[in-house]
Amino acid sequence: MHALTNEQEQQLASWLLDKAPSKTLSLTAVKGYLFAIIASPDPIDVNQWLPLIFNNQPDEIPDEITLALAQLYNCISDDVFENGYKLPPTVECSEMVEANFLSGHPLHEWSLGFACGVNFYSQQMFDHMPSDSEINESFSLAVMAMTYFADREIAQEIVDQQDQTNINLFSPVMFQMIVDLVPDYAQIVEQAALSTGLYDSETEEDAQWGDSEE
Repeated sequence: MHALTNEQEQQLASWLLDKAPSKTLSLTAVKGYLFAIIASPDPIDVNQWLPLIFNNQPDEIPDEITLALAQLYNCISDDVFENGYKLPPTVECSEMVEANFLSGHPLHEWSLGFACGVNFYSQQMFDHMPSDSEINESFSLAVMAMTYFADREIAQEIVDQQDQTNINLFSPVMFQMIVDLVPDYAQIVEQAALSTGLYDSETEEDAQWGDSEE
């Protein structure tokens, strides 16, 4: 699946920002959201996850926007399961740490989107994973890191829980953790899902857009 061209990405980003329903996710947030959705232990139906992009107001989305999102979904799926996923190039940690938590900052937006997507399955997995297992720790760490920049107050709570005294020093560590973990996140989810006893090793991993619609 070919990635969106720069022009296609700009057109999609502009539409999401200027013409979409209020509180629609930004393009960078959509990328984080789809990354979490695609790595789900169960395929999530498009009719479940698509409306959340548009704040549950998807009724008048132009066909070209839907098609662009379909192409983006399938490209991210290819990266997650075949090519090796990496953060989008714009998702970087600014030296002014507080900026990373502001609306519009690419790191905040990606983390916010991921937080929306992981909510589809994280709690069920936490409820059924062995609490003292290594995979529980790995999954918990991944979710904590990737949602860290979504909310400044929650980030401060994490800093306090980790007995860290300075969010300015801890935040770059969390960003590097995201960079290190994203290539293996789908595998971490799969292992965590198997540990719950709710899934078997033959569970479909990477349903494409068309499969999700059926």
